[in-house]
Amino acid sequence: MSQQNVNTAAKESENTSGLKAAQLSIFDVPGIAVTGGPVADRRKQPALSAEGARKAFIRVFRHTAPYHNRWTVFRDFITLAASELDMARISTPENTENSRRICDQYRPEDIGNLKQLFCLLVEALEGEFHDFLGGVFMELGLGSGEMGQFFTPYPLARLIASLTAGNEQQQQLKTCPWITLSEPTSGAGGMVIAFAEVMLQRGLNPAEQLLVTATDIDPLAADMTFIQLSLLGIPAIVNTGNSLALTVTRTRCTPVWYINNWEARIML
Repeated sequence: MSQQNVNTAAKESENTSGLKAAQLSIFDVPGIAVTGGPVADRRKQPALSAEGARKAFIRVFRHTAPYHNRWTVFRDFITLAASELDMARISTPENTENSRRICDQYRPEDIGNLKQLFCLLVEALEGEFHDFLGGVFMELGLGSGEMGQFFTPYPLARLIASLTAGNEQQQQLKTCPWITLSEPTSGAGGMVIAFAEVMLQRGLNPAEQLLVTATDIDPLAADMTFIQLSLLGIPAIVNTGNSLALTVTRTRCTPVWYINNWEARIML
């Protein structure tokens, strides 16, 4: 359901918004081999399992741009992916210039690897709901003690969500068409993803019946949240900011926020 929604959102966004991909779009990848080709081409091949996509992602990442440190490569990959999913900014000169600046620091073969990593990310999230980016971030040893970047293991997040998504949320749906969920320290979005998965298991549609506001003080974590909620078709407002100080430096809305006209819905 939600996995299909993001594919529909991608097609509809081209038709309804008229937005064009940035010149250095990681989605527009002509001439790449099947294992690193465009998302559309990869659907013609047997799909990898989520576990298979994870292993492939780790393998490709470890061989990408050895002349940069691992944290820099991961940050640049996340920045490019988030920029290309941001429907409000995708065609802006600032977005295009930022993508160009990042890509200029990589050799052509490593640009190809970054594109392949995105394909593997999409395939992993098409397979099942889970915190893919948070998991690989920790597996790659990129967590930071100073920033507290140790993301909750997804099985634990799913357990917590199953305990908290109870009768109160069901009652809310009796008076409002959707459930509101606020995540003040989103990390990579694992808790939100787990909550949406529990909703699916209970016969609810997160794309229509869940509205998320997620915030993280770390721009990398906020971008990871934005990417995963975008690809899973979860309507969300994702802020980079300090939840305690009530300051926000950037706000992004996931594609399904625009596709399902959430701005108008919440005004009713």
